[in-house]
Amino acid sequence: MAVSRRGRGFFEKGVKPLVSLLSAVGITPNMLTVMGLVLTALSLVFYSWSRVDRLNLVYAALLIALGGLLDGLDGPLARLTGRQSSVGAFLDSFTDRVSDILLTVGFLLTGLVDVYLAVAMLSTSMLVSYARARGEALNVSLKEVGLGERAVRILAAIVGTLAASLLDVGLTAAAMFIVVVASITVVQRVWTTLTVLYGRERG
Repeated sequence: MAVSRRGRGFFEKGVKPLVSLLSAVGITPNMLTVMGLVLTALSLVFYSWSRVDRLNLVYAALLIALGGLLDGLDGPLARLTGRQSSVGAFLDSFTDRVSDILLTVGFLLTGLVDVYLAVAMLSTSMLVSYARARGEALNVSLKEVGLGERAVRILAAIVGTLAASLLDVGLTAAAMFIVVVASITVVQRVWTTLTVLYGRERG
């Protein structure tokens, strides 16, 4: 999961004891990546059950939070154990995209979010990742560019899901926030990429 350099430093320092424990018991970075995806997938059950009892949204939020935590731990664990690899990087990126899709499906299962808004949320989230992938394929660093990195969007989804257990507008507000910050991030990354590329061509 992408976070800012400063945020990653604070996060890795805070979770170092936990990461060391995971390493000691034989947990690998790829295991954490897959477990994070599984927890996110399980949240769909509680999103759907929220039509019967809104308390299920609290459980859904907890699963999303745990899934996000595990996804955030795979990088620190890989660096601690020296298991950074292209396979792990690909798997992490791929499962992040699947998680984005699952989260959108979860929002829709509640019946509280408009289909068009959900499509906009997913589309803008995917464009954030695509803009970075294409930019970095052209050797333009975009790691620190943009307000709406995935960690921000996941946090918004968690807060919105918890809020929706009490207020109908919680998920809609979260989806709208994600669309806005993701759209801003896409513009920032496209602008940065084009600026660098134009500069190279003129230079």
